Amino acid sequence: MILATGLTMSPGFDAGFPWLVTLFGGRQSARTLHFICAMAVVLFIVVHLAMVVLAGPVNEIRSMITGRYVLPSSRMK
Repeated sequence: MILATGLTMSPGFDAGFPWLVTLFGGRQSARTLHFICAMAVVLFIVVHLAMVVLAGPVNEIRSMITGRYVLPSSRMK
């Protein structure tokens, strides 16, 4: 979606594929969709990076690579 709307905003690409501008309802609609989708991707990445940092980066990365997740020990005895 981001690639298609990005290409739709290009005047050079519009000359070769004018149906793409029509598909998105014009350049302004393509621009709006492009930035909404781009912000959604950025938000997705930021939220997931925050979850990894909050859960403990060393443990999370180790579990992604090896599949071994270490549960924190209980300190209340």
